[in-house]
Amino acid sequence: MQTTLMLNDLIESDLIQSNLIKSDVIELDTFEAPTSHASANVSLPKTSDILTDLKTHGWTLLRGYHYDVETFSQLMSQLCQTLTYDPARQNITSEAQKVDAGTHAIGLHIENGNTPMPPDVIAFFSELSAKKGSQTTICDGHVVYQALSPELKATFSQPMRISRYLPQAIWQNYVATATGRLDADQISLDDLDKFITATTSKTLTHYVEPQADGGVRYVLQIPAIREDNLSGQLAFANTLLGPSFNYEKPEFTLANGQHVDDELIAELTQVCEKYTQDIAWQNGDMVILDNKRIMHGRRQIDVPLTERKLYIAMGIGLNHSDD
Repeated sequence: MQTTLMLNDLIESDLIQSNLIKSDVIELDTFEAPTSHASANVSLPKTSDILTDLKTHGWTLLRGYHYDVETFSQLMSQLCQTLTYDPARQNITSEAQKVDAGTHAIGLHIENGNTPMPPDVIAFFSELSAKKGSQTTICDGHVVYQALSPELKATFSQPMRISRYLPQAIWQNYVATATGRLDADQISLDDLDKFITATTSKTLTHYVEPQADGGVRYVLQIPAIREDNLSGQLAFANTLLGPSFNYEKPEFTLANGQHVDDELIAELTQVCEKYTQDIAWQNGDMVILDNKRIMHGRRQIDVPLTERKLYIAMGIGLNHSDD
């Protein structure tokens, strides 16, 4: 059996004509998924083929066979060394979580980009696709980086400051999830300080300011331009245009001390929109993204939320073998 892996499907015609984005359809050799872990008669693409597409294009769409939640979970377990989770989301399986962010359109962002450990790879699975609206938007941050002026490249190559308030339960759950602990309510400020020390690096610094109610003011400093996971290309990949559905909206401050204002956001939105394309979901689709290169968002949902079931899985570290 073969699985069709479609790159950049259903994209804007002007992007096709500009040759900035390819619209190839590739037939991949697959291996049979063990029946103990996946639905019968379902084949999954090889990890090496997925990684090739992520290196070349930054993302890929798997369409042509109606996968289910179990095969979706197996694929991400096969692809990633460590699966990660958002403590504010509902778990569907031990690998996958429910995507539930209201009905309004959502701006472009990388997943968990306001945290010290954003996933390397994220994947979406559409069990039930909305018949109207709800298209996932994607934007290649490497192409955006190339389109930025020299001034903006220099500005966003410097660490920007991201600051927001986190309630006690949120930061406790985050540290517990990141460190594999089950006693989230026992996570202390000392535990948080140890986690911060362990995750500080040359390109990432962060600290907290404890608040009287047990919450913290969390401050993260990280560049808005980063290298992707596989090709080493620079990409404008961050959360400047993104949502804060489950968290307080962060404040962004540039390295020169200036706040990221509405004028700059409008300029970035205009640039990114030129290279944004829509994925019109079909039942059983999977999309896999390099979270250090491809930003994603969503068009407005125009149907009741009961008519849409979309799941997400996230991982750190990539397995470079099909074993």
